[in-house]
Amino acid sequence: MTRTYFLSIIFLAIFTTNISYADIEIKSPEGGRLIFSQEKKGEHYDNNSWGKIVFSRNAYSADLSRSDRYYIENGSSKPSPSGKYLIVTSVSGGYVEFGDGEKKYTDKAYCSVVDMTNGCIVSDWDGEACGYSWVGNKDVLASSGDVNADKFDFQSMRPMINKTIDDFSGIDEREVANMLRCDSPSKENINAYQRMAKENKKMKRVVLEYISGYLSGITEKSTVKTKSNLFSLPNDNSKTSAYLVPGDKVRIIQISPDNEWVNIGYINKKGSPLISWVKAEMLEQ
Repeated sequence: MTRTYFLSIIFLAIFTTNISYADIEIKSPEGGRLIFSQEKKGEHYDNNSWGKIVFSRNAYSADLSRSDRYYIENGSSKPSPSGKYLIVTSVSGGYVEFGDGEKKYTDKAYCSVVDMTNGCIVSDWDGEACGYSWVGNKDVLASSGDVNADKFDFQSMRPMINKTIDDFSGIDEREVANMLRCDSPSKENINAYQRMAKENKKMKRVVLEYISGYLSGITEKSTVKTKSNLFSLPNDNSKTSAYLVPGDKVRIIQISPDNEWVNIGYINKKGSPLISWVKAEMLEQ
């Protein structure tokens, strides 16, 4: 069966005293919308330039804009063949001062692939690949439709928290927000997000909200039998100073292959979540 994909463009006119704005909205069959607003005009702006882009799907929305860029869209861009991805073009520009005091305006174009199911900026690149386009009936970016044409593997660039080797405290707010959209909490990465919440003070509250949301969807629960030390990993060498007391209720995330450890989620009286490991013998069966 051939699925019909469409591009919905809505122009919204908003009039104030002497200013008018015309927002562009691109809608994917996946249900996501990307809205371009705050039109930019001036000497160094291209036609159809915008200062803000917002992703929206159902009740969720996220500002994907960068303060150091503007975005180009005339309403003609089409999603990938599956309808899941959209290429967004942006430009970063500014004046460069030379040794003799002369200033020259320079700019650089970027191309980003946005996942229209969740607002994840899968990849953000510049250079030759910005000229690539969707080919065939698959989500493949290539320089042409030729079989041997160069292809751009944008999927491999999707942010994944388990691939992050840097100190989480050094990741800025924009990167953390995008990480949460691209790689939402799951049993495979929840312990890494717990570490991020501890190390990244600026985004702690947001990360904990996502952790709480994940735990709320877990139905398997248990009760602590006796005072239980908490561990950051399923081994005795990762013991922490924290512990749970008899009667504490926990949610079961996963069990270690040897069945000796349980990855649990605990929400304290203040509503703050905690992810940790405990010895299986400490929980009621």
